[in-house]
Amino acid sequence: MSNQGGWHMGKNLEAELAKIGRLDIQELRQAWNEQLDESPPPCRSLDVLRRLLACKIQEQVLGGLTPDTRNRLQKLARTFEQNPDHALTSRLDLKPGTVLTRKWQGKSYRIKVLEDGFEHEGKRFASLSKIARSITGTRWSGPLFFGLRK
Repeated sequence: MSNQGGWHMGKNLEAELAKIGRLDIQELRQAWNEQLDESPPPCRSLDVLRRLLACKIQEQVLGGLTPDTRNRLQKLARTFEQNPDHALTSRLDLKPGTVLTRKWQGKSYRIKVLEDGFEHEGKRFASLSKIARSITGTRWSGPLFFGLRK
């Protein structure tokens, strides 16, 4: 499993991950020491140690989390520590200036994303759901109506 100072195997990533699945706990700890130049965590579970090592390898080869993602996860963890019943909501991450289009009953609709909402037919809306309702006359999930969610 050695490749001198970390994994840079590209196409062989899957093969290396498969090898991890065949190592016993002592071999896993040795591979961890050799490849990561650090001691493995004091874990007694073969399965957990395999998963941790596989994760570390993939981070080295494919890159880890972006700082933004890391910050979001830390914020989410703090939120759940304070309120375990917190309900998750997904973010749309639409940039201002983006134009969403939707064809409904033969008519095309163009929605412009603003800094603080959306614009439809010259009017400002706080949510896509309100726009979807104005178009259809019924309650819709705006992100669903505009194809942003399944």
